[in-house]
Amino acid sequence: MLKELILSIRAYFLAHQFILTHKLWKWMVIPGIIYTTLLIIGMNYFGQTSSLFIESIILKTGLKAFIDSLNSNWLGFFITMGSFWLWFTLLLFYFALFKYLFLIFFAPLFAYLHLRIVAIQQSIPFILNKKDYYKLVMRSVIVNLNNMLWQTVYLIPIVLVCTLPVVGWFTPLFTILMESYFLGFAMMDFGLATEKHNRNFAAAYLNSHKGLPTGNGIVFYLLHLLPIIGWITAPFYALVAAHLNTQEIKDTES
Repeated sequence: MLKELILSIRAYFLAHQFILTHKLWKWMVIPGIIYTTLLIIGMNYFGQTSSLFIESIILKTGLKAFIDSLNSNWLGFFITMGSFWLWFTLLLFYFALFKYLFLIFFAPLFAYLHLRIVAIQQSIPFILNKKDYYKLVMRSVIVNLNNMLWQTVYLIPIVLVCTLPVVGWFTPLFTILMESYFLGFAMMDFGLATEKHNRNFAAAYLNSHKGLPTGNGIVFYLLHLLPIIGWITAPFYALVAAHLNTQEIKDTES
């Protein structure tokens, strides 16, 4: 798995060179700006509502009054830490939903860009086959809806565990890894689809090579540590890196 993670991370450097060489910046700017704008609006809304939500739960359950009656600094510390990690896990969950909605609504654009990337990478003229294009769009929508469902199912017990002292403090790490896997899954599925692999094969393949999609998703999330620039470049870089990674693995296996 470590080798697969390294290959996926390396693919981002190859993607950077690929984008520079073929002057693909123009295809990144518009979806990147839209993604960044929606991200800022969404995170601002989450910041305004999440703290109130957690505070409301603490007050309505009587937990705050109970803690105050015990007058225990240690218990207060654990509750504060639990509240913080719950807030952070909810942030990741909100970001995951935002990410899926973006990938679903922009599936037509991402499918189009992927087909152009394939044509450039294979040095062939770009001719849009409408039938293949529509199939790729629908497949992307189905994959992301399916991933969103499963990630939500997996995240429910994680949210419950994150309220536990000490143990719950590590749940955001598992959440990030899970989200990275599903994000990379969606990006790499484009490449597997154009290789004529059905969704069942793609799911089985990526499930047995978890390092590939996880590595792609990890770098995607790390790019968000760079305000604005990282947010604009993250979606397109992830798409290009996933395709190059898919091709590299195919060539190696061949």
